[in-house]
Amino acid sequence: MVAMPASRIGRYEIVKPLGRGAMGVVYLARDPIIDRRVALKTLRVDLDDDVAGEFRERFLREARAAGRINHAGIVTIHDVGEDPESGLVFIAMEYIEGMDLRQLMSSGYRFRPSEAARIAADVARALDYAHSMGVVHRDIKPANIILTRDGTAKITDFGIARVESSNLTTEGQFIGTPNFMAPEQITGKPVDGRADIFSLGVVLFNLLTGQRPFPGDTLHEVTLKVVGEPSPIPSVVAPHLPSAFNPIILKCLEKDPDRRFQTAAELANVLAALARSLTDREPEDVAATGVFQPDLATVIDRTTSEPAQPTGLRALLRDITAPRRPATKAAGPTVWDRLHLPEFMTWEINPRWVRILLAGWAILWAGWIAALALQRPAAPDPAPRDAIIRSRHDTARLLIEARRRLHRGDARGAEAAAAAALDQVPASAGARTLLARSRLAVEQVRLGEAARESVARLVAEGRESYRERQYATAAERFEQALAIDPTNEVAASYLELARERRQGRAAAARAVARPAPTPPVAAAAPAGEPEQVAPVPGNARITIAFNSPIASGGILVTVDGATLAEIPFDFTTKGLFGARRGGTGAVKRVVLVPSGRHSITAALRDGEGALRGSQTFDRELPANSDWTLRFDLPSKDATATVFLVRVSG
Repeated sequence: MVAMPASRIGRYEIVKPLGRGAMGVVYLARDPIIDRRVALKTLRVDLDDDVAGEFRERFLREARAAGRINHAGIVTIHDVGEDPESGLVFIAMEYIEGMDLRQLMSSGYRFRPSEAARIAADVARALDYAHSMGVVHRDIKPANIILTRDGTAKITDFGIARVESSNLTTEGQFIGTPNFMAPEQITGKPVDGRADIFSLGVVLFNLLTGQRPFPGDTLHEVTLKVVGEPSPIPSVVAPHLPSAFNPIILKCLEKDPDRRFQTAAELANVLAALARSLTDREPEDVAATGVFQPDLATVIDRTTSEPAQPTGLRALLRDITAPRRPATKAAGPTVWDRLHLPEFMTWEINPRWVRILLAGWAILWAGWIAALALQRPAAPDPAPRDAIIRSRHDTARLLIEARRRLHRGDARGAEAAAAAALDQVPASAGARTLLARSRLAVEQVRLGEAARESVARLVAEGRESYRERQYATAAERFEQALAIDPTNEVAASYLELARERRQGRAAAARAVARPAPTPPVAAAAPAGEPEQVAPVPGNARITIAFNSPIASGGILVTVDGATLAEIPFDFTTKGLFGARRGGTGAVKRVVLVPSGRHSITAALRDGEGALRGSQTFDRELPANSDWTLRFDLPSKDATATVFLVRVSG
């Protein structure tokens, strides 16, 4: 082991050590050239000779590559080098005043669901930027995510985690963290940015539940769980969690990278939307449960601040018993010198005698107070009466809270409040009734969630079959989804498309099976009679329909390159002081198109001009037929799917 340099590494002046890890020691240092504080991370050099050289070379190469990354959510790398005197390899990074997630969880800090979703969304955005630069982190874990006092998340150790070797397992260390690794990474297969998405899913699971999804004491045990065991459901591990986290985390933790979120940006958008939806509900939940979380800045300051100085009696004893330093005499005699005090009054105070005197004084006071107590009659203890009053008050408060939550549709919260009231007063008929009603509502909610999950799964399977041109299977899945939820417009639209494609295939197969009929020969009109003119076919009708989750934008529909309809919309509303706020609304317009075969293009743009979805259709429009042109936009952050479905005619 190389000893720590006394005061300097390279040009950097060492201030104090910040921490020690498997890779080496991190110091707080100062760059004297530009007078900037940096976090100086050094590399361990106590490795075997056969791997030390390779380890150092890869360390420097990957660190330099990571130095190209410049993002607000990533700790910046300022410098990489090697100290000529000590031989230490170092990285000078941006110094962040804050705590990493591992330290916060160890301190007892509990992350609110919206807070955890926001942090994970910020990390996902930073990862998406790094992946676009061709850099994969490979060691996303709580210790590598730092939170500042204002709650900003920053990723550290970018590029360093890519330095790995199968021989570097001495002293029980493993390069990387197996509990947070993706299956392809822990088994030594090639990885890409989707491995970081898996690791971020593990981090989010850990923040919300306080547990790891794949725990284990050995690398072999962890590997078996990561590769072979299904991921636990977060709301089952922690029942208080919103069930909206389940599909997000489970998709991150898919064993197959192709079934995960394919980009970190996609994951960031979903988490950001969930964080916004949860933020509004959390203050009420905190007030109802009585669990008040301290401010993040307060926790960081409390954990990282210096120990408080003793006060009161402890400070007095410290001052009295502290060894005295000889004071410097002033020139000439002092007032105390002229008093000619007796010799015994000039002795040093002995700490042992001070303690004995204080103890005797305390014993005398205790005896005097006990004597006074014996002379007075014992007063009745008010504790039982106060306890009964408090118990009744708490029970009434819990029953009111249970009714309020049941009325608002919070079945699980009502069940918890009613159960707590029944624990306090087991004979309460009102508590038993509320508990039974709450459990019935919880079961209904559970069945509804199961139905929604089944519909979502069936629609996803139907879409996959449709993309693979298995139209019969797709139609069957959409029919099953509509049997559960007849109002699902996505399933209904795809069902029409699948049936149309299936019928077209059947007609084509029949046409191939039988010979083409001989076209009839038109008879010549008799002389002297007028020529018969075929009737003019009627127009086809297209209904443009769009339920908009975005506040403003526009729809453009063209037929054979010519504009058929241009529909702007604006659902924003004015606030009290003139400020404009977002809103939602519906767009519906009917247009006529001449019959025949046409190329129809439909496009949707938002209020900022960004394209949110487009599609081109090559359709035969029979005379007097009815069609529906619909835009499916699930949320304001999603991409629209465009459908052109024949209704009748």
